[in-house]
Amino acid sequence: MKAFLSAVSLPKPSERPAFQIRNLLIALYVWIALGWAVAAFLRLTIRDLGPIPLISGFYYASPGPLLFLLALFLGVLSLLLGRPRRMVCWGVMALVVAQSAGSHRVVTPPAQDASAGTTQRLLLWNVCHGRHGWQQVVTEIQKYDPDLITLVEAGPPTEEMRQVWKSNFPDHEVTLLGGEMVLLVRGGTAHEVTAGELGIDGHYRQVEVSLGEKDLSVLFVDIHGRPDYDRAPAMNRLAELIDQTGDRRLLIAGDFNTPRESPLFQPIDERASNAYDSSGRGFQPTWPWPLPLLTLDQVWANAGLSFEDCFAGWSSASDHRPVIADFRLLE
Repeated sequence: MKAFLSAVSLPKPSERPAFQIRNLLIALYVWIALGWAVAAFLRLTIRDLGPIPLISGFYYASPGPLLFLLALFLGVLSLLLGRPRRMVCWGVMALVVAQSAGSHRVVTPPAQDASAGTTQRLLLWNVCHGRHGWQQVVTEIQKYDPDLITLVEAGPPTEEMRQVWKSNFPDHEVTLLGGEMVLLVRGGTAHEVTAGELGIDGHYRQVEVSLGEKDLSVLFVDIHGRPDYDRAPAMNRLAELIDQTGDRRLLIAGDFNTPRESPLFQPIDERASNAYDSSGRGFQPTWPWPLPLLTLDQVWANAGLSFEDCFAGWSSASDHRPVIADFRLLE
């Protein structure tokens, strides 16, 4: 028996805590590395186009910024476990992933056509039902002085909420659209409103707006946010709405609950331009605050508009960041 115990080299009592900690670190390393490898494989292959909703949910839960941070963490674990070569490998992987971690390329806005009108500013924001107080929401919006304000999860369509917006934005016309969507327009008037569904539990509102002598159709989008939910029907329906708009100027804004890099945006990309792709600057992801990883809140437009600038703000008033886009209405 003594010979057997000597052969297996059991750790001494004084060594057991360190032995147990090392085993825990090894187990943590193995599980995180396995999850990282699966997530990287999904992002390089099927992404969210697979037939199994759970796989799509895993894809949404492992965005580029998170993979970047996990690669750095795995590098630190490798160093703690005495594996410096692995640490270097994870450092290289972190640098590779960093290219898609959310910082947008520098874009030079295209020269504007002489027929283009004055610059308008749009603010899009999912204000999370005002859970942190409506005054904080109002203060953040006023900081950007927008002409059009498109709000999602902005409370029930009550007269009390109308007064909140009207008293704080007296120069804007307030339109409560139902579905916790609100439109505020300065220097213009909202007319016809069309409501409908986008897939399961998703919905939209399309509002016809007159801005001076020019007309604009504003399409609000709020797609259901469950990770294992199939977003393809919602995207296809949105593509149909864009087609139905025809040659009219169309501005699309909302919470898509789908990361921008998803291939499900292909039918939208074929019909409209994304404000951040056209003229974005700064860190793009909008959710969740204060460590945003996914670009869920987006602004799009058809050929009747031209984007000049797009960026996201920072505010603790919501778990989403506000998106600000400057645009011109073209002839």
